[in-house]
Amino acid sequence: MFEIINDDQKQIIISLHLEEIYTEMCLKTHLRDEARVFSKETLSKKCIDNIVQLTFEEKKYSDYECFIDFSHIKYIAPNSGDKLLEWIQNLPNASIIHGEECQLLKENKMCVAYKDGMHDYREMFNDYGKKYIAKNCCDPKGYETQIGICLGVYVDIKKIINDSIEMLRWCYIIAYDLDKYFLSVNEDKKNLFFCHTLNGAYIAGILSQLLGYDLVYVDHLGPYNKLNKVDFYKGKSRTEEFIVVADLVCLGNEFLRAKNIVEYLGGTVKGCVGIIQMNDSIPAFLSPDQVNVFALKYTPKSAREELGYSVRTDFCSAQCEHCKKGGTINNGIS
Repeated sequence: MFEIINDDQKQIIISLHLEEIYTEMCLKTHLRDEARVFSKETLSKKCIDNIVQLTFEEKKYSDYECFIDFSHIKYIAPNSGDKLLEWIQNLPNASIIHGEECQLLKENKMCVAYKDGMHDYREMFNDYGKKYIAKNCCDPKGYETQIGICLGVYVDIKKIINDSIEMLRWCYIIAYDLDKYFLSVNEDKKNLFFCHTLNGAYIAGILSQLLGYDLVYVDHLGPYNKLNKVDFYKGKSRTEEFIVVADLVCLGNEFLRAKNIVEYLGGTVKGCVGIIQMNDSIPAFLSPDQVNVFALKYTPKSAREELGYSVRTDFCSAQCEHCKKGGTINNGIS
């Protein structure tokens, strides 16, 4: 269901871990607050029964490479291993990647071909995600914010949110990178998500189910400055460490407003996560040691060239040298 097919490179990749997470979330109508679905390491019988239904038309995909990503999968449900291996062997030019920790694969080394891990689901998502945004989420009419900032193209994240399957894919990528970050700094502390927009609240809700983090919200700080509802002024959560959840970050103004509120009330902001960041370097509003995790990251130049994305105010002439070079107006914020 979540396979990525790259017709340009003639490659297919399937994340078994993502398929298992989807199966788990479908089976449970209510996940416990402490649940961390992302931490699942066993491929269930139900998931395998679903996966083996996935086939690829031989005539169309016979010259494609098919990568089966075993990242985070260590165990296979009893009496299901043979079915899974048979399915893999019947896929076009199948190769297993990141299967070093899977017990089944250790016991059946000769059953399937192995790749050196040069490809993985996260890596191939970058190309998939950018094509998806350009094709499905860009409104060429642009957008003008409440404070007069004009966007040449409006990137509508709701186009992803409205597709629950697609939304899980993007949130999985965020959780994948966030989990990797905390492993790299050897931290297992439970953080809190802070969301300040309706889109951010939806994203934070899914991330909370995946990673088991609690969340608090202020509805909402932007792009329209209207405070509707608050769930932040009660309890000890005010003094905790928070990760701000956004949909799209460009100039960072909304993030800074959220950060100011958290810090004013005694909390600490550890960083920001979200769907898209329009600057792939460490922004000025984040320090190098803070969390900076987004499913997709653009440079200002690539955002302009690939999406037609630009940021202007009435004080900026389209003929100015800055705009000709693909820059943005950022009031000192990169």
